[in-house]
Amino acid sequence: MEASRLPDRTPTQHRADGLTWTDETLWAQFSRLADAAPEALAVVGADGRRWSRAEMREMAHAVRDALLAGGVRPHDRVMLQGRKTAPVLAAALGISVADAIICPYTPDLGIAERTVLNERLDHIAVIGDAEGEPIPGVADLRLQLRSRNPDLVPDERNARTALIGFTSGTTGVPKGVMHSPAAMNYTVRACEHIAGLLPGDTILGVVPLGSAPGFTFSVHFSLSLGHPLVIVDPWDPLATLQKIAEHDVRWGICVPTHLATMVELARKGQWSAPSPLKALGVGGSSMTPELIRDARELLDIRALRMFGMSECMGHASTRPDDPIDRQCHSDGKSFPGTQDEAFDAERRMLARGERGQAGVRGPSLFLGYCRGLGDSEFQLTPDGFYLTGDEIICGADGYLRVVGRIKDQIIRGGYNIDPAEVEAALLRHPAIDQVSVVSVPEPRLGEQACALCSVRDGYGKPTLDDIKQHLGEIGLSKKKWPEHLLIINHFPYTTTGKVDKKRMARMAIAELGLG
Repeated sequence: MEASRLPDRTPTQHRADGLTWTDETLWAQFSRLADAAPEALAVVGADGRRWSRAEMREMAHAVRDALLAGGVRPHDRVMLQGRKTAPVLAAALGISVADAIICPYTPDLGIAERTVLNERLDHIAVIGDAEGEPIPGVADLRLQLRSRNPDLVPDERNARTALIGFTSGTTGVPKGVMHSPAAMNYTVRACEHIAGLLPGDTILGVVPLGSAPGFTFSVHFSLSLGHPLVIVDPWDPLATLQKIAEHDVRWGICVPTHLATMVELARKGQWSAPSPLKALGVGGSSMTPELIRDARELLDIRALRMFGMSECMGHASTRPDDPIDRQCHSDGKSFPGTQDEAFDAERRMLARGERGQAGVRGPSLFLGYCRGLGDSEFQLTPDGFYLTGDEIICGADGYLRVVGRIKDQIIRGGYNIDPAEVEAALLRHPAIDQVSVVSVPEPRLGEQACALCSVRDGYGKPTLDDIKQHLGEIGLSKKKWPEHLLIINHFPYTTTGKVDKKRMARMAIAELGLG
């Protein structure tokens, strides 16, 4: 089927606080750009190879043809292995032009998580580099088709969904986060506006593509708005700074670990050139004021603290023209048209200046979780605010500060780890009787995971290498393995009979000498 034979859509325009966006698909926006300037630069690969819009369009058509020949229908779900390559980006375009749903996943997705997705996602195809038939005209990509379940009742939200991203859930079940094209378009338009980007400004591709924000802030941002994407893979701080200078990169998003390693190069005198970046968004874990100041003084980079999540990507950010003290000590101001508020335990909105659970409402709020992939965890207030699990204080000036987390998650270098999932996996080790996984501080990554375990009678004490081998054998993603192990005899409990995780975290910090 030719692209011209796909249903025509009249885009709906949306406006909020001076920002304008539509509900056009990724393909519709890229196709218009490719028609206007086919030879314009679209992607610079990690190896330096330059890809034009015309080349990306040709690969996208090849992926579309393979999908349609395999029986993929509009609104079907297609998993896409999120390697940072131009063919993978073109495959995302191909899925979009086929009117299917892009479901990116990380290449190192654990066996256990992949099994759950195979059972519950109801995807009809997988595009990756290992299994299936080669896609003609697209290097290193293969298409694996899956049998369609004739008894399946499709989710009615599929017709409004462009992207399903995956994030850590409870008990080892990842959450499938469903986003509309309008939400994604709003997110990237808001970032473009905040950074003051001009048409054709180049952006940086550092973050992994296997989450909704990772895909949106790099692939969708670049291909829908016409900003050439300079890919960095694997991470190398010196090579990244060189690419930023060589390609006159104007914007990017990263986690504090990336920024800290670049700052360290400058501190050692290994890099001194001024940065062309207008702004660098930094999110995913806490960032110290010292890091923001050092980035400005040593690298000439305006690092913007960003507060967001898979469920509501266009959320809050500091601004490039904010005073340095505000950039250091605030987590930003809500995006145009988005509202952040603090709520008490009864889901009542608190007055400005009071501490409570963060609730967000705005155009980038997700459609919900996929059936069987987190749908039971969806919480909204009566006024439609999504409760994030973070604790915030909203100031009268509209700027907010994240002051804690209600959710018991560990954020290591921008990657969210659910302790309950790791604990469940560790309890499958024959020697472990009881376990609690807590966060401990780490200067470069922000946080690391420490497993505190008691041992069953008759077993020897396992070592850290022993439990890592166990986790690898049962298929838990390596990103979730703890860095520390402490063997203890007794677990402390709260007055309500729950394991006292705060006390255990203090125990771990003291025992490891991290306080």
